[in-house]
Amino acid sequence: MGLWRFTLLYFICLGGSVGVVHGVSLDPVEDAPESTQEISEYIEVPPKPDGVDIEQTGGGESALYSWADCLAREGDFRDACFRALAWQWAAGDPDGALESCAMVEATEQRWECVSDVAELHAPVDRERAEIICPSIPPRKWRDQCWFGIALAYSHLDFQYARDTCNEAGRWRDFCRHDVNGEISQIDPDEALRWCELEEGTLLQRKTCFHGLGKYIGRENPRQAVDYCERVPSHEPLYPENCFHGLGWAVAESNSLDESTGFCSLLDNYNDSCLLGVSANAKRVDVAVAYEVCAEVVDDNLRSRCEAFAQRERAEW
Repeated sequence: MGLWRFTLLYFICLGGSVGVVHGVSLDPVEDAPESTQEISEYIEVPPKPDGVDIEQTGGGESALYSWADCLAREGDFRDACFRALAWQWAAGDPDGALESCAMVEATEQRWECVSDVAELHAPVDRERAEIICPSIPPRKWRDQCWFGIALAYSHLDFQYARDTCNEAGRWRDFCRHDVNGEISQIDPDEALRWCELEEGTLLQRKTCFHGLGKYIGRENPRQAVDYCERVPSHEPLYPENCFHGLGWAVAESNSLDESTGFCSLLDNYNDSCLLGVSANAKRVDVAVAYEVCAEVVDDNLRSRCEAFAQRERAEW
């Protein structure tokens, strides 16, 4: 019960984003002109839009919300309730979940709600989930819908998950980064093998190795060091990206001193690791991110680190 109450309050405080509905008539929303999505020339993968991260009910807890509960609420409370109800129903009753999304009045949150339903239902019936994504008019959330399905299958069917990223449009590269990263947490050798195929552009290839370091690093930093050291070095950006991802991962769960201390043990890749620590710090405190850059030894990398720390965050 506590999780769902927290989720409700969370979305009230932070707002939400999108939703669409299968079988319910809604006015389509035109896509706004999209700016080019830029990624640092060196390393750093911007965060993707948050996907659904709600545990499905059905194990130990009973149903938490009902249609009547949500109708009795008003404004943001009402929208948050219908979104929570959609998550609650998504796995077993996708049609009911989509009807719940249709009740969300805030347009962005409504379309995001539908994307969430597809992601949560995908492990149960991926063909049904695949029908939902094309029904979302705004490209941003239609692409996010495919991204979510790919993530839902990252531990179930590696090839399907990777192939589904090709449908993710503007999030395709981020999808490949995250999906292979998820795969690396359960089969790091397979994830490394896929990166070593060197598919796509240099950007796509180097971010593959970035995801490897980042996701293994979240589970086991020492193991991540071993795998980053196995990354092919004929293209210097490959291992540099891997250690950048590792630095980001270490910074997520450790103090700044602990993170920079970890990087100092990496000899040739200390600087790359520090850039990852700095990039992660930027999400919270630009001044701290800039402070980390001062510890980067290589002049070129330090200037890149400082430039990124001061760069305005793009609206993704």
